[in-house]
Amino acid sequence: MPALDGLSRVAEISLTVARRAGSLALSTVRQVADMALERRSRSRTESWGPPPSGPASTQPREAAPVAPSPAPAPAPAPAPAAAVEHVDRDAVVVAESADPGAADGAGAQIRIGEPWQGYGSLTAKEVNDRLAAASPEALAVARLYESANRNRVTVLREIDRRLQAADS
Repeated sequence: MPALDGLSRVAEISLTVARRAGSLALSTVRQVADMALERRSRSRTESWGPPPSGPASTQPREAAPVAPSPAPAPAPAPAPAAAVEHVDRDAVVVAESADPGAADGAGAQIRIGEPWQGYGSLTAKEVNDRLAAASPEALAVARLYESANRNRVTVLREIDRRLQAADS
């Protein structure tokens, strides 16, 4: 059925786009986290020198000559998004938690609305009567909704018959 093929193709494209967007977002977060960790570790290693030791003197000291500090090394250019992999070898798992159903994997949440107002409360005969005036697109939506919800064989057969007649 061409009308249903179009809907499945739209769902497939939407899922692909969502996966790519999620992958891009994850890659960006990893890059930002890596840069923050690098900056944090660099700031910890920079030293201002030990505090002066010994008794405090009331005599003014001569200023010691200050050697110019070396220029900091330029930060390495970030790797391309596809090549970035961060492995924290010192990580310790403190706790694990997940939402119910997370073990099934992330997936798209799709809600199929009624093809027309009040569809869910109609009998199979009333739905079949309304299908006579429906466009092929409305028939495809009705089939999708019916198969996902009530799954009434008489309604599905009538929709399939009308879709075949529309393709001929």
